[in-house]
Parts: sequence; structure tokens; C-alpha cells
Amino acid sequence: MTIAPELNSTKILIVEDDMDMADTCAKFFLRSGYLPITCDSGEIALRTLTYDKSIHLVLTDLRMPGMDGVELLKKIKTNFPEIDVVLMTGYGTISGAVEAIKQGAADYITKPFNKEELLNAIEKITKLHSLEKEVQRLNEELKGKYNFTNIIGRSRPMQQVFERLVAASKIDSTVLITGESGTGKELVARAIHYHGTRAKNPFIPVNCGALPRELIESELFGHKKGSFTGATSDAEGLFKASTGGTIFLDEIAEMSKDTQVKLLRALQEKKIRPVGGTEEFAIDIRLIAASNQDMETALKDGSLRDDLYYRLSVITIHLPPLRERQEDIPILVQHFINKFNQNFDRTITSIDSDALEVMTNYSWPGNVRELENVIEGIFALTQSKTIHLADLPPHIRKDRNSFIRPVADGTVMSMREAERRAIEAALKAAEGNKSRTALILGISRTQLYKKLEEYSESDKVLTK
Repeated sequence: MTIAPELNSTKILIVEDDMDMADTCAKFFLRSGYLPITCDSGEIALRTLTYDKSIHLVLTDLRMPGMDGVELLKKIKTNFPEIDVVLMTGYGTISGAVEAIKQGAADYITKPFNKEELLNAIEKITKLHSLEKEVQRLNEELKGKYNFTNIIGRSRPMQQVFERLVAASKIDSTVLITGESGTGKELVARAIHYHGTRAKNPFIPVNCGALPRELIESELFGHKKGSFTGATSDAEGLFKASTGGTIFLDEIAEMSKDTQVKLLRALQEKKIRPVGGTEEFAIDIRLIAASNQDMETALKDGSLRDDLYYRLSVITIHLPPLRERQEDIPILVQHFINKFNQNFDRTITSIDSDALEVMTNYSWPGNVRELENVIEGIFALTQSKTIHLADLPPHIRKDRNSFIRPVADGTVMSMREAERRAIEAALKAAEGNKSRTALILGISRTQLYKKLEEYSESDKVLTK
């Protein structure tokens, strides 16, 4: 019994003035699962492509009366650039086929060819085309996911952020994003990347605070085998892995001074040298950096070098904390309700006025990330179609007099005081549990302990 081949729906247009050859190719392709059609001239081929938009690939003879294969190739690439072209040529015209490759041909096959060679060439091209289509689809999906419209806010501070986002996406300069933990710095970095000229290339995020200081240089620049204990093979590093794309260095001020010097040199010279290596390699990346530290403080205490700061801050974007844009909280709440309705196949339709008022007036020390986590927790625990005051976590219900309000004399507290009180509020909400406190604040345990140590002498509450 003969089993019919599975059709893969790839349609191939065969352009060959020798109709016996054309019929032979067509029968072979049909047996191999493709959908072939034939014509005997370049002129007819162009008319066919105009009316049949389902053709994926053209297989054409190089030498034909009238319009030859190279001229047909040029017209196809001009009018139908998404269609791949493969040329068939005799041994005496290989030089012409090589020239056709330069003009955009996907491949060429020399006559006489065996069927396996022809099939392998076509399969290679169709698989590559499918891969390119999938990459394009994923890029469009990512572009949609990180669309500027997904960065929610109608307040004046956020409108200023949007203006800078649009400007940053149009050029290739370095960007420094500042803002407290949980304000969405990586989301902004991804939006800049996926709306810029490097969108089709990698976006690689690196948390400088999460990597051991002695290993971050190797992670970024690569290393040679044997350059340190555990270096059992060469590694190219993230700068080379992100060639043509964007590397996002989060918590840049956590990077050691030595590595900051090497990063500055890499940005200026556009070259890197792997750890333990002697050869330099050119790099082609866009750098976006971020920090949750106040830049003035970071520069003053030396955690960030002045020269690196000036190199990074060609474009600066500051993301305001949620407490400074309370008018955005209701639309963020609705945004996350819509998101989790879709994710969890739920139908929560509203939030009552008391609950929304409390959420709007809450301090949100963990910013947008904390708000999102709270909404997700509500979805996990309530079966109601309306979010009520009782559904909110206890520490939010109790925090009606938010620490971010002006003090008695009407003055506004300093950033340091606001940070201290945010940590205090989170500690109380987490009943002293450091892991939960770090989660509420949207920072790592290591960062929390650093902050606790920093404030320990001036505020004994934080060290209890």
C-alpha cells in the first residue's frame, strides 16, 4: 500500500522553459508533499506572483529566452521581497549563479542534480523561512507586550516619562533609568528596546546586585579557560551574546569599582577583553542601565563613578514612585483586574468605592509591583465578582493615614526619611519577617539588610 505524503502547504512556482524538466520537478515536489505549479517564462511568473499571493518559493532556470533568471530574480526581490528564489544552472553558468546569490537568491542548484540534493536545498530554505516568520511573530508579540500603552499612567509625571520613552526609542544612545524598586524600570527598558532599531535582536537583562562581584566581569565580558578556578572552558559573555541588541544592567551602582572602570572603557572603545584573555573583540550593543538608588547619593558616597554616570546618562528617565502619582492608582487597579481576569479566566467586574479609596491613599512602598501582587492575591482568595474592603490585605486596610502625607507643618519629607518610613511600614506589615519585608518593598534580602544596617544607628525600630 502506498502512503500519500503529508502536504506541508508550501507552494513552489517552477519557472522552466523545458516543460519536460518542469513536469519532472513538479511531480517530484508533489510526491514530497509540496504544492507545485509551473510556467515557462519570467513574464508569466511575475503575473502569477501578482495574482497568487500564496506562493512561498520560486525555482527558476537561469537561462531562458526573453527574461532570464537573474532579471526575474531582481524583479521578484523588488516587488515580492518576502519570496525566496532558487536558481537552476548548468556547470557553464555557475559564475552567473554566484552573482545571483549576491542579488538576493536564496540558493542555486547545478544541473544535472539528483532529487535528494534538490529536496535538501528546498527544505533548508523553507525551514529557515518558517524560523524567520516565527521570530517575526515573537518579536511582534513582544513589541505588543512591551508597548508603551502597557506602561500605565495619565498623571503629569508619567506623561513626561512617555515623552522621554518615545525619544529614547528613536536613537541608539545609552539610557539611565532611575526609580525605586517596583516602579517598572525593566518594563521601560524593554519598551525602549522593542520599539527601537534593535528590536529584532536580543534583549539581555542583568541584575548587577544579584551576581557575585568577583564573577560579574566574567559574566559580562566572558573568560578564557583556566583564567580562574572553575573556568573549565571559554565563555563568550553577555556582551557578545547580545550583539546587535540591548543589554540592560539593573542596579548598576552595585557593580564593583574595578568592573565599572572596565565597563566605561568598553562603552568608550566599543571593545571588550575576556577575563584571562589578551585579544580584544569589537562589540555592537546598546546599553540601558538602571538603579533604585538616588544618583546624587550614589555619586557622593562613591558607589557609582562620576565618569561612568556621565557616560550612562546621555538620556535619563526617572520613574516616579506610586505615592507621587496617586491619580494613576485607579487605572492601574483596573488594568491588573483585566489582566488577571484573562490569566485566571475569572470575571471580577468591579471594586467598591471604599476599597478603591483605601488603595488610592495607601503608600505602596513596593510601588506598582506591590500593587500587582496585591491584586493577584485577591484573585487567589476571593470568589466574588466585586473587590470589597475586606478583601484587601490587613496592613493596607490599617494604613489609612499613609506615611507619605505631609508632616504637621506642611513640609514634605526628604527621600531618606521617606525610604526609612517605607521600610518601617513594610516591617510592621510583615510582622518583622525580613523575607516578606523584602518582597513587599520589591528588593532583595541583601539590599534590605544593607538598608537596615544603614539606618540602624539612627532608628532602633528598624533593627528589632
